[in-house]
Amino acid sequence: MSLPTESRFFHPKNIVHLCFALVFLFLTLLTWHEAIVLKRTYESNQLARLSAVANNLDNQWQHNLDELAFFHSMLEHSLGDPLITDKSTAFLQQFEHVRHTPLWHLSPSETRGIPINGISDELLTRFPLFSRSDSRRLADELNAVLEMSQILQFNQPERDFHYRFWYISRAGFYLSSTLPDASSNHSLENFSGVAQRPYFVDLDPKVNPQRKILWSDPYDSMDNEGKVVTVARPVDRDGYWYGVLAMDFSTQQIKQYLQQSLSTRQEGGVMLVGHQFNLIAWSDGSQLEEYRLHKAQLAQLTEQAAGTHSGTMRFDGRFVSWVRLQYFDGMLVNVQTLREGLLGDSGRVGLVLLLTWLMFSIVVLVSHQTIIRMTGSLLNLQEKLSWRANYDGLTRLFNRTAFFDRAEKLAALNHRQQQPLSVIQLDLDHFKSVNDSWGHHAGDRVLAHAASVIGQALRKTDIAGRVGGEEFCILLPATRLDEAVLVAERIRRKLAAKELLVGKHQTLKVTASLGVSSSEEQGEYQVDNLQSVADRRLYLAKQDGRNCVRHRD
Repeated sequence: MSLPTESRFFHPKNIVHLCFALVFLFLTLLTWHEAIVLKRTYESNQLARLSAVANNLDNQWQHNLDELAFFHSMLEHSLGDPLITDKSTAFLQQFEHVRHTPLWHLSPSETRGIPINGISDELLTRFPLFSRSDSRRLADELNAVLEMSQILQFNQPERDFHYRFWYISRAGFYLSSTLPDASSNHSLENFSGVAQRPYFVDLDPKVNPQRKILWSDPYDSMDNEGKVVTVARPVDRDGYWYGVLAMDFSTQQIKQYLQQSLSTRQEGGVMLVGHQFNLIAWSDGSQLEEYRLHKAQLAQLTEQAAGTHSGTMRFDGRFVSWVRLQYFDGMLVNVQTLREGLLGDSGRVGLVLLLTWLMFSIVVLVSHQTIIRMTGSLLNLQEKLSWRANYDGLTRLFNRTAFFDRAEKLAALNHRQQQPLSVIQLDLDHFKSVNDSWGHHAGDRVLAHAASVIGQALRKTDIAGRVGGEEFCILLPATRLDEAVLVAERIRRKLAAKELLVGKHQTLKVTASLGVSSSEEQGEYQVDNLQSVADRRLYLAKQDGRNCVRHRD
């Protein structure tokens, strides 16, 4: 008989499975929670380290932009209120002598001031944005630039982040904190290149009415100085655009600064990119290809970084973090490969966390299997003990105690449901002579055969038990007296119809006497009383010659 659904659910093995499943689930969720905390900590640490580098770099940009703003204010002030001295008058006279020379160089004095370089009026006409038509503005500007040349001589490139400070005028002259090459052709090439670059052309009031500063993309310096980035600021006075004041930054120097800022351990490589994600400087150029992002990844990063100050993303096992700079039109990007991440502090902690989870999972699995086997052994032992406590080992029917326990419960159920209940008492005829004549082995075969016949004749709801040496009792729930008599008669015939082999050439026919009683005739449901009535009728059957059924007194 199968266990009820509720009993199967609360089976000890299912309870063990459930407990270990909950333990494993809790362990996994705890590990997952710790992994998420570790991931957030890793991302926060990466952003914090990158932000520290960004702050250091921003401080440099801010210092240089403040210096640019200072010189810009001085130049605008000098344009509005030029200082007229004998030197400035002499300088203007020198300019009048050389202004028609294709390429000219003027030194404010022999000992002080940076030379001012320029081109002739004729060459100036090649450039649409250049003009010397206003002589008064030209004189004021020359006086202002003369003052600037005196100041710029104290510029110290080795102490500054920028390596060159320069001014180019729309009147066709050029002032630089670094001396140009002595070659005339080279100087003309420099002037022409600067005058046509976007950071000059795009400062035209028509293009840049807000008069914002502009950062250039990296470009090759004409003086073989490598890649250069320029920040340019328009110089205006009284609504007139005089020229452009600018600073140049070497990408090589920016790279060196990044490397110095990364003296504390920083996994991965840090790159400085412009507003269009064009690479400006890279902390480790030898591994650039390993960290370089594809066009689609750059597009995704650009979209993600739009309007944000900082953030993180993942691409093909690479971790990318970025921080936007405040004083530079671009941002710092840190790219770290999976291998670098695993070799880092967070990666090692993550591996320890994973190994810990695996170790505990193995312990849980081994413990689960061990306890399941122990539970199975205990259940088997319990089942054997329970079977021995409730069943007769020879006939495999209920023993006397178990039979009457179950019979009383079935009788009470039939009583509540007002259904008839019948009892059959069966005793094997001349069983003692079987033991005496053929031995107990033959007797055991007879008892087992009788139990088998009884079991085959019953329904699933009926119960039978061995209540004495050769006595059997059968309880038939929801069965009337006439129906029980038919069952008893069927059992009697099946027993009498077969002969058992008890020796090499000897057979034995087994018969039984049966008594039947029912609650409908007795008017009660007490099993003891019904069994007593059936037992009395059994002895009446024996008196009637055995091998028969009696159901009346």
